Amino acid sequence: MFNWHQLDSHQQRVATGTAIAVPLAVALAAGPHWILSLVVGLASGTGLWELQRMLFDEPLSRERQALFLLAGLLLPTGASLGGFAGLHGALVANLLIGFLALMFFSRLDPSGISRLAHFSLGWLYIPYLLSYVLLVGHLAEGTLWIFYVLLVTTADDIAAFYFGRKFGRHRLYEAVSPKKSIEGSLAGLSAAVVTGMLYAIVFLKGVNIGESFLLSGCLAVLAQLGDLIESMIKRICGRKDSSNLLPGHGGILDRLDSLLFVFPATFFYLIWKGSVRL
Repeated sequence: MFNWHQLDSHQQRVATGTAIAVPLAVALAAGPHWILSLVVGLASGTGLWELQRMLFDEPLSRERQALFLLAGLLLPTGASLGGFAGLHGALVANLLIGFLALMFFSRLDPSGISRLAHFSLGWLYIPYLLSYVLLVGHLAEGTLWIFYVLLVTTADDIAAFYFGRKFGRHRLYEAVSPKKSIEGSLAGLSAAVVTGMLYAIVFLKGVNIGESFLLSGCLAVLAQLGDLIESMIKRICGRKDSSNLLPGHGGILDRLDSLLFVFPATFFYLIWKGSVRL
């Protein structure tokens, strides 16, 4: 019988990544839009659960956990049902729900404003940014663009990890992420650009080589910044990983971090291209 614990951390990383990537790729390629909505909703809810465990020194009550998670899930629901307008209508509803909960259930608790600020940060950071996956997915060639983003960020992550592991000598930002190196970062950027350009040539209509070079490079930089931002949050909160849900990787948020700013950037690039009308 297969046992995860028999594998070392690197083998666990590869096995877990493969176990997630293969069915996800099949679902995205062959499945209807509701499957993508379900994946984004599950990822958002799990990420919020991990984040609240990091942000709050004292565990939240079940009622507050439910408010944090359910209100957060309004965002991908709004994006799935109403597109860009639905997402931002849900964002306004989130803030209203938060203030109403503070008004009626916290009894003028002095810590209530701080808690609502933490809640709002979580809603913006995870389900709001992830909801742009659904906005991209709504487009006529949305699936192709989703695969483009995933391939670019994956190439960046893999090249940065392995090249940095072997050749990394100079720390990228040691105070936030001690293991990341400048050499690994540059290798990741190069791999992302090459991967993105090749993919664009084959699959993306109306995107020339110059645009694909610049876009892939910008997305790779945003992916690395997203990784560093999540590392900063973990260091501030005294955590090594966001959770231990994924053997060899840590938590869901440890896998989502590089995507959080990349999909919004892709969506706004497509607006600039005229592929999206708001």
